[in-house]
Amino acid sequence: MGRVSAQNPPAQPPSHPTVPVLYTGIVLYSADDPEASAMLVADGLIAWTGPEDSALVLHPEAERVDATGCLVTPGFVDAAATTDGTDPDPAGDAAAAVHGIVLRLPGPTGTREGVQVIAPVTEDAAFLDLVSDGTPLAFGSAGRDEAADPWTWVRVAARTAPAAQRLSDRAAFLAASRGGQRVAGRRHPGTLRTGLPATFVLWEPWDLTVRSLAERVDTWSTDPRSRTPLLPDLDQGSPRALRTVVDGRVVHDELGGDAA
Repeated sequence: MGRVSAQNPPAQPPSHPTVPVLYTGIVLYSADDPEASAMLVADGLIAWTGPEDSALVLHPEAERVDATGCLVTPGFVDAAATTDGTDPDPAGDAAAAVHGIVLRLPGPTGTREGVQVIAPVTEDAAFLDLVSDGTPLAFGSAGRDEAADPWTWVRVAARTAPAAQRLSDRAAFLAASRGGQRVAGRRHPGTLRTGLPATFVLWEPWDLTVRSLAERVDTWSTDPRSRTPLLPDLDQGSPRALRTVVDGRVVHDELGGDAA
Protein backbone atom coordinates (compact mmCIF):
# COMPACT_ATOMS: atom_id res chain seq x y z
CA MET A 1 0.00 0.00 0.00
CA GLY A 2 1.08 3.59 -0.47
CA ARG A 3 2.70 5.52 2.30
CA VAL A 4 0.31 6.96 4.87
CA SER A 5 1.48 9.50 7.40
CA ALA A 6 0.22 12.42 9.43
CA GLN A 7 1.20 14.63 6.48
CA ASN A 8 -0.36 12.25 3.96
CA PRO A 9 -3.84 11.39 5.32
CA PRO A 10 -5.79 8.38 4.08
CA ALA A 11 -7.66 8.69 0.83
CA GLN A 12 -11.29 9.71 0.93
CA PRO A 13 -13.94 7.08 0.16
CA PRO A 14 -14.14 6.37 -3.58
CA SER A 15 -16.42 8.63 -5.61
CA HIS A 16 -17.84 5.67 -7.54
CA PRO A 17 -19.78 3.19 -5.41
CA THR A 18 -18.27 -0.27 -5.06
CA VAL A 19 -20.00 -3.53 -4.28
CA PRO A 20 -20.65 -3.67 -0.51
CA VAL A 21 -18.83 -6.46 1.29
CA LEU A 22 -20.44 -8.28 4.20
CA TYR A 23 -18.15 -10.07 6.67
CA THR A 24 -20.02 -12.79 8.57
CA GLY A 25 -19.21 -15.09 11.48
CA ILE A 26 -16.85 -12.55 13.02
CA VAL A 27 -15.98 -11.66 16.59
CA LEU A 28 -15.90 -7.86 16.64
CA TYR A 29 -13.57 -6.02 19.00
CA SER A 30 -15.87 -3.05 19.57
CA ALA A 31 -17.39 -1.58 22.71
CA ASP A 32 -20.06 0.08 20.54
CA ASP A 33 -21.48 -3.20 19.23
CA PRO A 34 -19.78 -6.05 21.10
CA GLU A 35 -22.40 -8.64 20.17
CA ALA A 36 -22.07 -8.02 16.41
CA SER A 37 -21.27 -11.07 14.30
CA ALA A 38 -21.37 -9.29 10.93
CA MET A 39 -19.96 -6.08 9.46
CA LEU A 40 -20.78 -4.35 6.18
CA VAL A 41 -18.12 -2.34 4.34
CA ALA A 42 -19.32 0.02 1.59
CA ASP A 43 -17.55 2.84 -0.25
CA GLY A 44 -14.57 2.70 2.10
CA LEU A 45 -16.65 3.00 5.26
CA ILE A 46 -18.04 0.70 7.93
CA ALA A 47 -21.67 0.91 6.84
CA TRP A 48 -23.32 -1.41 9.36
CA THR A 49 -22.60 -3.86 12.19
CA GLY A 50 -24.96 -6.25 13.86
CA PRO A 51 -26.14 -9.87 14.11
CA GLU A 52 -25.51 -12.13 11.16
CA ASP A 53 -29.13 -13.22 10.69
CA SER A 54 -30.18 -9.58 10.36
CA ALA A 55 -27.32 -8.88 7.97
CA LEU A 56 -28.41 -11.53 5.50
CA VAL A 57 -31.91 -10.04 5.40
CA LEU A 58 -30.89 -6.38 5.30
CA HIS A 59 -27.96 -6.67 2.89
CA PRO A 60 -28.66 -9.53 0.47
CA GLU A 61 -26.92 -7.67 -2.38
CA ALA A 62 -23.55 -7.56 -0.64
CA GLU A 63 -20.63 -9.77 -1.52
CA ARG A 64 -20.35 -12.15 1.44
CA VAL A 65 -17.03 -13.04 3.03
CA ASP A 66 -17.25 -15.97 5.42
CA ALA A 67 -14.86 -15.11 8.25
CA THR A 68 -16.24 -17.55 10.80
CA GLY A 69 -14.33 -17.38 14.07
CA CYS A 70 -12.07 -14.52 12.98
CA LEU A 71 -11.42 -11.67 15.37
CA VAL A 72 -11.86 -8.24 13.76
CA THR A 73 -9.89 -5.42 15.39
CA PRO A 74 -8.60 -1.97 14.51
CA GLY A 75 -5.22 -2.23 12.83
CA PHE A 76 -1.92 -1.70 14.56
CA VAL A 77 0.01 1.55 14.08
CA ASP A 78 3.79 1.67 14.08
CA ALA A 79 4.20 5.04 15.76
CA ALA A 80 7.99 4.95 15.34
CA ALA A 81 8.75 3.06 12.16
CA THR A 82 12.06 4.89 11.88
CA THR A 83 14.57 5.96 14.51
CA ASP A 84 14.58 9.62 13.45
CA GLY A 85 12.25 12.02 11.67
CA THR A 86 12.56 10.47 8.23
CA ASP A 87 9.47 8.96 6.63
CA PRO A 88 9.29 5.16 6.50
CA ASP A 89 10.27 3.59 3.21
CA PRO A 90 7.00 2.76 1.36
CA ALA A 91 8.64 -0.47 0.22
CA GLY A 92 8.06 -1.78 3.76
CA ASP A 93 4.31 -1.12 3.78
CA ALA A 94 3.35 -4.49 2.31
CA ALA A 95 5.40 -6.42 4.88
CA ALA A 96 3.89 -4.32 7.66
CA ALA A 97 0.37 -5.10 6.42
CA VAL A 98 1.12 -8.81 6.76
CA HIS A 99 1.49 -8.13 10.49
CA GLY A 100 -1.74 -6.14 10.65
CA ILE A 101 -0.06 -2.71 10.63
CA VAL A 102 -2.27 -0.19 8.83
CA LEU A 103 -0.23 2.96 9.41
CA ARG A 104 3.51 3.67 9.72
CA LEU A 105 4.76 6.95 11.18
CA PRO A 106 8.28 8.37 11.38
CA GLY A 107 10.17 8.23 14.67
CA PRO A 108 11.70 8.94 17.00
CA THR A 109 10.32 7.62 20.24
CA GLY A 110 9.63 10.12 23.00
CA THR A 111 6.79 12.57 23.52
CA ARG A 112 4.95 13.55 20.33
CA GLU A 113 1.53 15.20 20.06
CA GLY A 114 1.07 14.72 23.79
CA VAL A 115 1.58 10.95 23.45
CA GLN A 116 4.51 8.99 24.85
CA VAL A 117 5.85 6.90 21.97
CA ILE A 118 7.73 3.80 23.12
CA ALA A 119 9.48 0.94 21.34
CA PRO A 120 8.66 -1.78 23.91
CA VAL A 121 10.90 -4.45 22.41
CA THR A 122 14.07 -2.34 22.60
CA GLU A 123 13.28 0.21 25.35
CA ASP A 124 12.47 -0.12 29.03
CA ALA A 125 9.47 1.87 30.21
CA ALA A 126 7.33 2.33 33.32
CA PHE A 127 4.16 1.46 31.42
CA LEU A 128 1.73 1.37 34.34
CA ASP A 129 3.15 4.52 35.98
CA LEU A 130 2.71 6.43 32.74
CA VAL A 131 -0.85 5.25 32.26
CA SER A 132 -1.69 5.93 35.90
CA ASP A 133 -0.43 9.49 35.44
CA GLY A 134 -2.79 9.92 32.50
CA THR A 135 -0.13 9.80 29.80
CA PRO A 136 -1.38 8.31 26.51
CA LEU A 137 0.95 5.64 25.11
CA ALA A 138 1.78 4.60 21.57
CA PHE A 139 4.04 1.75 20.53
CA GLY A 140 6.35 1.23 17.60
CA SER A 141 9.19 -0.84 16.19
CA ALA A 142 11.94 1.84 16.00
CA GLY A 143 12.72 0.29 12.64
CA ARG A 144 14.04 -2.94 14.19
CA ASP A 145 13.41 -6.27 12.46
CA GLU A 146 12.98 -8.06 15.79
CA ALA A 147 10.12 -5.70 16.60
CA ALA A 148 8.23 -6.18 13.33
CA ASP A 149 5.39 -8.17 14.96
CA PRO A 150 3.16 -5.68 16.83
CA TRP A 151 1.70 -8.43 19.00
CA THR A 152 5.19 -8.54 20.51
CA TRP A 153 4.77 -4.89 21.58
CA VAL A 154 1.55 -5.88 23.33
CA ARG A 155 3.12 -8.98 24.85
CA VAL A 156 6.07 -7.03 26.28
CA ALA A 157 3.85 -4.40 27.92
CA ALA A 158 1.38 -6.95 29.27
CA ARG A 159 3.54 -10.01 29.98
CA THR A 160 7.30 -9.59 30.10
CA ALA A 161 7.75 -6.11 31.57
CA PRO A 162 8.49 -6.02 35.32
CA ALA A 163 5.36 -7.23 37.09
CA ALA A 164 4.69 -3.90 38.81
CA GLN A 165 4.65 -2.07 35.47
CA ARG A 166 2.58 -4.43 33.31
CA LEU A 167 -0.53 -3.20 31.55
CA SER A 168 -3.74 -5.09 30.93
CA ASP A 169 -3.93 -6.81 27.56
CA ARG A 170 -6.53 -4.26 26.48
CA ALA A 171 -4.46 -1.23 27.53
CA ALA A 172 -1.42 -2.61 25.73
CA PHE A 173 -3.46 -3.30 22.59
CA LEU A 174 -4.87 0.23 22.62
CA ALA A 175 -1.35 1.67 22.90
CA ALA A 176 -0.34 -0.40 19.88
CA SER A 177 -3.35 0.67 17.82
CA ARG A 178 -5.27 3.74 19.00
CA GLY A 179 -2.20 5.44 20.48
CA GLY A 180 -0.50 5.71 17.12
CA GLN A 181 -3.65 7.05 15.52
CA ARG A 182 -3.62 9.85 18.09
CA VAL A 183 -0.04 10.67 17.16
CA ALA A 184 -1.25 10.91 13.55
CA GLY A 185 -3.96 13.37 14.60
CA ARG A 186 -6.94 11.17 13.81
CA ARG A 187 -10.21 12.37 15.34
CA HIS A 188 -11.69 8.91 15.92
CA PRO A 189 -8.58 6.81 16.26
CA GLY A 190 -8.66 3.04 16.08
CA THR A 191 -12.43 2.66 16.41
CA LEU A 192 -14.69 0.18 14.61
CA ARG A 193 -17.87 2.21 14.37
CA THR A 194 -20.52 2.72 11.73
CA GLY A 195 -19.75 5.72 9.53
CA LEU A 196 -15.98 5.65 10.07
CA PRO A 197 -13.33 4.58 7.54
CA ALA A 198 -13.12 0.81 7.24
CA THR A 199 -9.59 0.23 8.52
CA PHE A 200 -9.28 -3.09 10.31
CA VAL A 201 -7.66 -6.52 10.46
CA LEU A 202 -9.24 -9.98 10.38
CA TRP A 203 -7.19 -12.35 12.50
CA GLU A 204 -7.20 -16.12 12.19
CA PRO A 205 -9.64 -18.00 14.45
CA TRP A 206 -8.08 -18.13 17.89
CA ASP A 207 -8.90 -19.28 21.40
CA LEU A 208 -11.30 -16.40 22.04
CA THR A 209 -13.65 -16.20 25.00
CA VAL A 210 -16.75 -14.26 23.99
CA ARG A 211 -18.69 -12.83 26.91
CA SER A 212 -21.50 -10.35 27.39
CA LEU A 213 -20.65 -6.66 27.45
CA ALA A 214 -21.37 -6.45 31.17
CA GLU A 215 -18.93 -9.26 31.91
CA ARG A 216 -16.26 -7.60 29.79
CA VAL A 217 -16.67 -4.26 31.50
CA ASP A 218 -16.37 -5.96 34.89
CA THR A 219 -13.21 -7.69 33.73
CA TRP A 220 -11.68 -4.49 32.40
CA SER A 221 -12.51 -2.44 35.49
CA THR A 222 -11.24 -4.68 38.29
CA ASP A 223 -7.56 -5.48 37.83
CA PRO A 224 -5.38 -3.26 35.60
CA ARG A 225 -3.38 -6.33 34.64
CA SER A 226 -6.37 -8.58 33.92
CA ARG A 227 -6.75 -10.20 30.53
CA THR A 228 -9.32 -8.92 28.08
CA PRO A 229 -11.56 -11.78 26.94
CA LEU A 230 -11.81 -10.57 23.34
CA LEU A 231 -8.09 -10.56 22.65
CA PRO A 232 -6.10 -13.67 21.79
CA ASP A 233 -4.27 -15.37 24.63
CA LEU A 234 -0.90 -13.70 24.33
CA ASP A 235 0.79 -16.67 25.97
CA GLN A 236 -0.02 -18.70 22.83
CA GLY A 237 1.95 -16.41 20.55
CA SER A 238 0.65 -14.19 17.77
CA PRO A 239 -2.37 -14.80 15.57
CA ARG A 240 -1.96 -14.43 11.81
CA ALA A 241 -3.50 -11.52 9.91
CA LEU A 242 -5.78 -13.05 7.28
CA ARG A 243 -6.90 -9.74 5.78
CA THR A 244 -5.74 -6.18 6.38
CA VAL A 245 -8.02 -3.41 5.12
CA VAL A 246 -7.23 0.33 4.95
CA ASP A 247 -10.14 2.67 4.20
CA GLY A 248 -11.98 -0.19 2.53
CA ARG A 249 -8.99 -1.26 0.40
CA VAL A 250 -7.61 -4.74 0.94
CA VAL A 251 -3.84 -4.35 1.29
CA HIS A 252 -3.07 -7.88 2.49
CA ASP A 253 -5.20 -10.92 1.87
CA GLU A 254 -4.94 -14.59 2.80
CA LEU A 255 -8.69 -15.18 2.74
CA GLY A 256 -8.88 -15.27 -1.03
CA GLY A 257 -11.79 -14.00 -3.10
CA ASP A 258 -12.34 -10.52 -4.43
CA ALA A 259 -10.92 -7.46 -2.74
CA ALA A 260 -13.27 -5.41 -0.62
